[in-house]
Amino acid sequence: MPKSKTIRVTPNVMKCLKELKSAVRNLPSGDVKKRAKGALDYLSDTFEGKPQPGRGYKCPVRTLIIR
Repeated sequence: MPKSKTIRVTPNVMKCLKELKSAVRNLPSGDVKKRAKGALDYLSDTFEGKPQPGRGYKCPVRTLIIR
C-alpha cells in the first residue's frame, strides 16, 4: 500500500459507486443488502471527505461496515 492514505475520487470511481448503489437497490431484503448498503454509505462518506471513524484504522463497533 502506498504511504499516502488519500483516496483520489475520479469520475470513474464515482461511476463505480453509482453502479454499486444501483446493484444494492436490486438485492432482496436481508442481511446481505443491509451490510452492502452500510459499506456503500461508508464509501460515500469517505469520498465526500468526511473523516473516517477511528481514523480508518479499524472498524467501529456496531456499524454496518464489512469486517
